[in-house]
Amino acid sequence: MKCADLVRTLDARTLGKFKKYLLSPYLCSDTSMLATLEAIAEMVQSTPEEEPLDKRALYARIHGKKVFDDTHLRLQMSRLFGHLERFLAYEELDPFSSPLGLARYYRSRSMHKFYQEAMQGFEKELEKTSLRNERYYEQEYRMRLDQYEYLASIKRQGEFNLKEITDTIEISYIIKKLRHCCRVLHVQSVYKLENPFPFIDEIKAYIEQEKLYSIPVLGFYYYNYLAILHPNEDHYFRKCLDIYNEYDNQFEAEERREVFVNILNYCIRKINEGKEDYNETVFGLYMRGLDRGFLLDRGKLSRFTYRNIAEIGINLKEFGWVDEFLDRYKTKLEKQYQQPFHHFEKGRLFSEQKKYHEAMSWLGQLSFNDPLLELSVRLERIRIFYEMGERELSEYHVESMDQFLRRKKNFGYHTEYYKCFLKYMRKLLRINPMDTQRTQLLLKELELEPRITGRKWLFEKFRSLS
Repeated sequence: MKCADLVRTLDARTLGKFKKYLLSPYLCSDTSMLATLEAIAEMVQSTPEEEPLDKRALYARIHGKKVFDDTHLRLQMSRLFGHLERFLAYEELDPFSSPLGLARYYRSRSMHKFYQEAMQGFEKELEKTSLRNERYYEQEYRMRLDQYEYLASIKRQGEFNLKEITDTIEISYIIKKLRHCCRVLHVQSVYKLENPFPFIDEIKAYIEQEKLYSIPVLGFYYYNYLAILHPNEDHYFRKCLDIYNEYDNQFEAEERREVFVNILNYCIRKINEGKEDYNETVFGLYMRGLDRGFLLDRGKLSRFTYRNIAEIGINLKEFGWVDEFLDRYKTKLEKQYQQPFHHFEKGRLFSEQKKYHEAMSWLGQLSFNDPLLELSVRLERIRIFYEMGERELSEYHVESMDQFLRRKKNFGYHTEYYKCFLKYMRKLLRINPMDTQRTQLLLKELELEPRITGRKWLFEKFRSLS
């Protein structure tokens, strides 16, 4: 039932507003719609998301003992769905459209006093909002243009606000242009584009000449663009991050989330390149994302994000925080992933604290429904047995994992990374601890290895022999 699916997405505040919509005779003359909505809203709370609502039970909630009529129910659901779509479309309307439209009505009828009062009210409302993104400047442009048209209608010469109109056009356009450039570069390498963005060099020069980067949202996209173009010059990214941290309220909610995800992905790429100093930045971003709900999708946390957060916290030795996080957010995972990912990260947590027996206890409780998680568990067991001094058991699990990789053909690029780990693990298990020259050679070789998982741990183990 698509109507039930859509109702399920409404939070309590939006649901309450929709009920008011249905109570308005001007908007909805069908008095049965409210009862239909309330019945659906009650049932979706107690029905798992993957299961359809029981039609007969739903009909009974709406109509009591009346004989079930499938056609009647489908018509009701269809009408409610139509009302809900219209309501949601109304909710997405530009909140500034109405006051500006009212001012234009007064202008068209030469009601000068009313026009000026309406326009002053509109200007105050615009200034009160925290937004200073492209949409804010578009609204300011519409306001300035309307003011110009009003002034031009009542006088032939004198002071007009043409420069203000020009400024708002330019700022809005530049924010749009930079934001789109960043959007493209996030999904496609700049090196594959011969002439990626017309006039971008002129725009960049204009920004620098006029110091427009001091406008926070514009400055964010300007530095973000440069950060993507020059990934080895970290100061551009740090500028982005500083602006976002101080002025994130100037972005709209959806844009704020998009910007957050882009910043986070940039940092994760840096960590994957071996830039350990980004760990603390990512950890702070994750905590912020959890606090503001950016990391949740319809109340659910991705198992990959759950694991990434735990691993970053473990790397920073924030063991107490990670332990609390794992327990608190376990139920936010999809049901089939709750037990395995919670148990695995608990095992990792104890392993990093050198509590190897507790770690093995958690890992031993795992049942696998994710092949990549099984790979991670196998690798962790190899490391734990090595740390415990159980070299034969560690070597046994190396060979067992190698056979597992040979049997399974669906790991993609992960296979190469894990096989490379096994190669160096064999060398670690078999090296003569007294052969420092060989150890140094392996360290240099490991440093240049482009595709390997567990690099940091292997480095530590080889260094401890040298």
